[in-house]
Amino acid sequence: MPDSRVTVAQDFFQKLFGGDVSAACDLLDPHVVDVVPGSHAPSGIFEGVQAVTKHLSTFLRLTEDPIDLLKWEDWLAGVDNVAGLAKIHLQREGQEHDFRVIFLVTVAEDHGRHRISRIESFYSDQAAFNRFFAVNPAPQ
Repeated sequence: MPDSRVTVAQDFFQKLFGGDVSAACDLLDPHVVDVVPGSHAPSGIFEGVQAVTKHLSTFLRLTEDPIDLLKWEDWLAGVDNVAGLAKIHLQREGQEHDFRVIFLVTVAEDHGRHRISRIESFYSDQAAFNRFFAVNPAPQ
């Protein structure tokens, strides 16, 4: 039987990568924290559903929706966390890059329903990820 925490995380990323931020955010705990490392525009610590929803919408806008999932390589369920290892393709005006990324997700039970309470992203090449977002697209 699959771990229900893994199922919630998979559902969240499927909806997010497909561009449906609203449906993805329905799976978030009201006090969710999203930690995005780096020195680029969409990096930071985002707290609460509203802040995370705004961040994810901005991220998709910056990457010219949606995120191309090349492959889920593995899902791991631990005592407190679920980790998904994926290969993704990002693009924006004049740029494209493939990254391997680990999404570390905490899924908590709230009134009998599993919700994501924390998301952390770890990119295979953080410097390239920072450079990818350092270049501002030309104004239109």
